[in-house]
Amino acid sequence: MNGRRFINADEAISLLPDGDEIHTTIQGGMMFIGADWSREDIIDKIQKSERIEIAGPNARAMGHGLALYDKNAKYQSDILFVETDKAKLDAFDPQEE
Repeated sequence: MNGRRFINADEAISLLPDGDEIHTTIQGGMMFIGADWSREDIIDKIQKSERIEIAGPNARAMGHGLALYDKNAKYQSDILFVETDKAKLDAFDPQEE
């Protein structure tokens, strides 16, 4: 699919991997900073996010196929990238070859 694709919270939650912890990253300057969140906390974050987007090919290649934006997000460092289940994401949003 070309272009940006925004999805709702239920769709985003369905793309999370199994398990009690979900890995996230944010861009801090020239590097990515990672952290594990509890499933419960990341679901809460998803539900409270202003926008949820299918991440671009680079983030997807790193296994973080969701991008969460708060209302005041202005910079790349304001976006939380969330780990996704590759098979679920590829079925939901196939990438073009």
